[in-house]
This record gives sequence, structure tokens and C-alpha cells, in this order.
Amino acid sequence: MRSTHTLCAVIAGAVLSTSAHADIFATSVLSYDAGSNAAAGYTTAAAALGSAERFTGEGVFPSGVTPFNPAFGTDELVSVGSGGHLTLGFDATITNNASHAFGIDLIVFSNSGFLDTSWSDADPSNDGSGLTGANPFIFGAGGEATIQVSQNGTEWFTASITTLDLFPTLGFSDYTETTPGAPGLIESDFSQALDPSLTLNDFANLTFAEIVALYNGSGGGIGIDIASSGLESASYVRFLNESGEAFEIDAVAVVPAPGVLFMLGLGGVFATPRRRARHA
Repeated sequence: MRSTHTLCAVIAGAVLSTSAHADIFATSVLSYDAGSNAAAGYTTAAAALGSAERFTGEGVFPSGVTPFNPAFGTDELVSVGSGGHLTLGFDATITNNASHAFGIDLIVFSNSGFLDTSWSDADPSNDGSGLTGANPFIFGAGGEATIQVSQNGTEWFTASITTLDLFPTLGFSDYTETTPGAPGLIESDFSQALDPSLTLNDFANLTFAEIVALYNGSGGGIGIDIASSGLESASYVRFLNESGEAFEIDAVAVVPAPGVLFMLGLGGVFATPRRRARHA
């Protein structure tokens, strides 16, 4: 029984280590061209590396990132203007995996946000509470992004052409205010995709609490299925701006392989016989 327990510990330890330390976010900038109309002050490409923002505005207006209060710091976003591009490299492998939730392989975080109609409705007592209204409006999405993937950084294949709108980032799942003054206690999951069949109309007349519930632990972001690129795996992502309006990138996350969850479950299977033997 001891050898089985040891094997379980090795497997569980390895999986937990992989899960905790594998960097699912972009780790390098291969190239960047700001284009003709990038947002002034938002031209540091390295701002797109690492995790999406959970708390923004430090030193200016510190507040939690919510669907009504997106990231806005010049060190948190990089702007890609018309004719420009941003190319990012990853340590984690992007895989076209049908077992990924909703078939999403990649999640892009921008600085889009919902207009809070509580400020303009007839009830002044709910101002700032977070209401999407009957006709939800998203600000900050910018122009269309052509999203391409590559295995080697030189040959590129288009995975999607989309605006970076749904779903605005949620930094912490226990936020109850649209602009909280401190970080929350429960981090949202930036690798958990939301259902891409949801549309802007599905958010009509939702309160902030209802949006948090709809996210169900996810941190939001625009889900991308790389299947249409024809590649089964990739290590690089390129954003091209072939539109007339700039867009901003906060971060890009790779959806991890479901095998991690399987291995954690396998560890539990190995552990079960030892517990039974102990009580026999």
C-alpha cells in the first residue's frame, strides 16, 4: 500500500506543480507595429504579456476590473492601430482540442466594458450599481482584429476575424460592486471559456450580480477556436488590424489540456484503496 501511496503522491505532486506553474499567458513579444492610429500612451507591447488584469488604476483610480470597469492603465494594455500588428509567443502549446469547453482554445482579453445604464435611468438610488439596460452597449472594443496562429512564427493561418467585445473581463468572482476599491478574495478563472453562442442581447437588462452569476467563475474574454486555421497546435498568435479603428489587448490565455483534471482524478483512484485498507 505504501508504494501505491507514493505513486499517488508523485502523480498528484507533478500535476499540481504543472497546474500551478505552467504559464498559460503570452511570455514573449516577437514583433509589434503600432499602426497609424494607436491610442496615445498605449504602445508598450510588453503590456500584453502575463495575466489579464484583475485590479486596475493603481496610483490614479485604483479599482477592481469588472465588466463595467475595464482595465485602463498604460502599462496594462497595448494598442494596435490601423495597419499595425502584435505578435506574441507562448511557452504553453495552443491546441485545437474538441474536448475544450465550447471548442475554445484561446481566450483574448481587451478593455471592453458595458455601459452602466443605472446612471441614466429614472431611479437615482441605483446609480453605479451596474445595469446593462434593454439595449446593452459595449464601449472600448475598437475595430476588428484578424487573429492568426503559427507553429513556427513565420507561417501564419487565420483563426478568426472578430471585434474584441464579449465578454468584458471580471477579475474576481466575489465582487459585488462595479468599481470595488480593493481586490476580491476569489480569483476568476482566465482559462475558463464562456459560451460563444451568447450574444449581446443575452445580456439585456442584467444586473451586475446576474452577470457575475452568468460568468460562473470565468474571467470572461473572447474565446477563439483555432480549428479554422487548419493547425492542430500553435505556439504564436498574431493580431492584425486591417480595419480603420484601433483595438487594445490586455492579455491572451491558452486553454489548458483537460488531461490535468484527468490526472488529478487518477490520483484519487490510487488513494482510495489505501484508505480502505487502513480501516479494514
